[in-house]
Amino acid sequence: MTNVKELIIEQKDTITSITINRPEKRNSLTPEILLDIGSELKRIATEEKTRCVVIRGSGDKAFCSGYDIAAIGKIKDDMMRDYRGDHPLIIASKAIENFPYPVIAMINGHAFGAGLEIALTCDIRISVDNALFGMPPAKLGVIYPYSGVRRFLNLIGIGFTKEIFLVGRNIDARTAQKIGLVNHVLPKSELEEFTYKLAYEICENAPLSIRTLKEMINAWQRNQSLSPHDEETIKEMILKVQEGEDYKEGQRAFSEKRKPKFRGD
Repeated sequence: MTNVKELIIEQKDTITSITINRPEKRNSLTPEILLDIGSELKRIATEEKTRCVVIRGSGDKAFCSGYDIAAIGKIKDDMMRDYRGDHPLIIASKAIENFPYPVIAMINGHAFGAGLEIALTCDIRISVDNALFGMPPAKLGVIYPYSGVRRFLNLIGIGFTKEIFLVGRNIDARTAQKIGLVNHVLPKSELEEFTYKLAYEICENAPLSIRTLKEMINAWQRNQSLSPHDEETIKEMILKVQEGEDYKEGQRAFSEKRKPKFRGD
C-alpha cells in the first residue's frame, strides 16, 4: 500500500483501489489531489498489473463533497485553463477516461460537484443507498465547464441534465439509479462486497476486448464537441459570470454558510 499525499493506493491481485483520504473534509478535492489522481492512474497503466480500478472515498459520510472551499477563489483562473486542457479536474477526468481498463466508482456516501463528475467519468457507478447527489454551481453563482456538462448529457440526457444543473436540488440514490446516473444501489453492508465481486468479474474477461470496447465507447463520447462559434460565445459568458457581483456573493454566502442573495449582475 502506498500513500500519495491524501490518496491511498492499494493493489490486490489485478485490482487497484484509489481512496480519497480526507474524511474530515468529506473527501473534498484540492488541485493537488486531482493532479495526483491523474499521475497515479498513468503510473498504474504503465505498470500493466491492473485490470480494474476502484475509486472510493474514505469513511462513510461522503464519496467526495466536491471542490474544497479553500480552492473556490482559484476557480476563475482554473476555469479558463480548461480551454487549454490543463485544469486539475480535467487532468484527473481524462486520466480516468483514458485508463485502458474499467474504472468503478464505489460511491460510499454523498457525491457533489466535482466529486460527482469524478464518479460520472468512471465507467461504472455503484452507490450506497443513503447517498445524495448534486451539482451546486447555480446556487453558488459560478459556472461549470462544458466538458463536465457534456458528461451528464452523454449519461442521463438533456432533460435530467438541465434539471440537475438548473434546479440545483440534491437527488437520492434511487432517483439517481432511475435516471441512469448510477448503475447499482446497495445497502452499506453489501456495497464493498458487490463492488469488488464485479471488479473481479471484469478482471476475468479478455484484456484486449475490454480495452477495445472501452475505447470504442469513449471515442463516440469524445465526438460531441462545440463549434468554434459556440465555444467563443460560452467563453464570453463564463467571463461575464466570473466578473459579476453574483459570483462574489456566491462565494461569500458559501463561506458564511447562508443563502446567497443574487441580483443578476
